Amino acid sequence: MSNDLHITTEAMKVAPPALVSALHWGGMTPSDWVAILTVVYIVLQLGLLIPRYVTSFRNWRRRRGGDT
Repeated sequence: MSNDLHITTEAMKVAPPALVSALHWGGMTPSDWVAILTVVYIVLQLGLLIPRYVTSFRNWRRRRGGDT
């Protein structure tokens, strides 16, 4: 049991540098990955919001008596 705890503790100590090294894969720095993931997140959010806004706009036009 003590051996397992020691291995787990050492693995947790190695994880952050290993993650940074993995992020450098392909010549990209961690800040590059954060920028890419931010853009992906924004695109996904827009994909959810645009249909909602289009529906709201159509409902608003119907209430005003405009064409659809």
